[in-house]
Amino acid sequence: MLQGKEALMSTTHAYPLTAGAAEANPASGRRLKAVRLIAWFMAMAAIAFGLLTIVFGMVGPEQEVHAFHNAVVASLLLVLSAPPAIAVARSPERSMRPLLVLAALAIAGLTSMTLSFTLDPFTMPFVVLIGVLWVLRPSREALLPAGRPSLILLVLVLVAAGPLLAYTLNQAEFQRIDSVSSHDAFFHWVETSFYALAVIMLGLLAAFRPAAHRLAAWCSGIALAVLGAASLALGSYASALEATWAMAALAGSIAFVVLAEWESRKSRPVNAHVDNSRVIP
Repeated sequence: MLQGKEALMSTTHAYPLTAGAAEANPASGRRLKAVRLIAWFMAMAAIAFGLLTIVFGMVGPEQEVHAFHNAVVASLLLVLSAPPAIAVARSPERSMRPLLVLAALAIAGLTSMTLSFTLDPFTMPFVVLIGVLWVLRPSREALLPAGRPSLILLVLVLVAAGPLLAYTLNQAEFQRIDSVSSHDAFFHWVETSFYALAVIMLGLLAAFRPAAHRLAAWCSGIALAVLGAASLALGSYASALEATWAMAALAGSIAFVVLAEWESRKSRPVNAHVDNSRVIP
């Protein structure tokens, strides 16, 4: 009986909009369709521009100097931006978790542009659309999901945050002072700053609720791995990490994803128990 009451109390904090409820409420149904349409547009645009960045980076001789930045921008689009947008588009009625991932990206983008004194015309439309998704969101899910933070993941994120924040500030400074190179013209400095800060933001989100934010953990871990691998492969290019830091990024990304999965799986029996307890009178 006690478990049933606790489960009932927990359900009062999450009200995902069902298809039946959307049909009964035309306004909610329209919001659901609008969110799905916008999210699919964002996802497809991120995938298209990410793939175009890779292709043009490979076939365009003038893009040779931007090899590392193109790897970062492609990962920013394909690894960090597209997956949460797809998650929202596929299930807008249960979209709070991927929306939080997108919100973290928006905060990272706005912060990097502020630090760089630069309005990135490639990033800003995506940030605006994230804001529109939050205004239109049909989901009544709780902002704070059930669970507890992971101490070991928090430690890993805080250890990585120091060098990544220094890298973020360094790239933002380049964007402020560079007014002549093609890196400035393509907004590569500010986007690299955005990328590093986004890795930290998503890592913190995953560490705060590992069972609820596996997507954030995987996006953050893979993005950090790309940063390390690209730095090792393209070490002589602008913005590449030194070899020692690149190897640390690779090792840290693997450790973070493995530990995040372990923390998530460790929490699953508890979640299953809570779900089952809802049927107890």
